[in-house]
Amino acid sequence: MTSQVDALALNLTRVSGAFSRLAGRAPGNGYSLIAWRVIAELDGGGPARVSELAQQHRIAQPSMTGLVQRLEGEGWLTRSPDPADGRATLVSVTDAGRAALGRFRAAAAARISPQLARLSDFDRATLARAVELMQQLVDGVDDPSG
Repeated sequence: MTSQVDALALNLTRVSGAFSRLAGRAPGNGYSLIAWRVIAELDGGGPARVSELAQQHRIAQPSMTGLVQRLEGEGWLTRSPDPADGRATLVSVTDAGRAALGRFRAAAAARISPQLARLSDFDRATLARAVELMQQLVDGVDDPSG
């Protein structure tokens, strides 16, 4: 049983990586997948310090600072003083950043929609259920209690 579970975990990791790479090649985005992940993280999780973002995405803090500056220049992110520590700043996503993220996600989805259309109704329903289960898995991994 464990070997089947391990094999499934490996395959999920491999396929999710392939989907991430596919999304990163969405036409006309001009930014790395990490940039879109940062925007999505801030959109879903709220403001964060640059150091926290760098740690979460496993890149050097100066690299994250440069990325945040570029995204801020686009009007997609904004920085404000951290009320808990006046020496630090918090990075937040703007409405323009949310709109850009929506466009990126739509372009990424458009890359796989033709393939999904070729599947049978049964296979699409199965895949939709699998996506729900994958989200539950992700939520469980991210939940410190579970």
